[in-house]
Amino acid sequence: MPEEGIQRRRYPRYSTSLDATVYLATGAIEARIVQISRGGCLIFPPLPSQPSPAIKLSFQLSPDMPSINCKAEIVYNIMDRGSGIAFSEISEYNRDLIRDHFENQPAEKCSPAP
Repeated sequence: MPEEGIQRRRYPRYSTSLDATVYLATGAIEARIVQISRGGCLIFPPLPSQPSPAIKLSFQLSPDMPSINCKAEIVYNIMDRGSGIAFSEISEYNRDLIRDHFENQPAEKCSPAP
């Protein structure tokens, strides 16, 4: 039986600090991705409320890599923590780039998020 309190996630999450541009219905804003996985990310600061959860997101895993552009949805907002984002339209290639980038980083640069 698994330990109580351990969360089961579909994909591992990685702590990071990536600049991102978020395209909302009201316009583009700059934010920071503080956790990421193949399936989504946590953005800080929390995104403003809007009528639809649909957004577009653009970010780079490193300066020497091309931008990842995808469609996503805001799943939750927690004022002191950020906005939980689920990727709704992202290529399998880009999902693999995210995984490979963080799994191939030295341990001190990248650690799985709690």
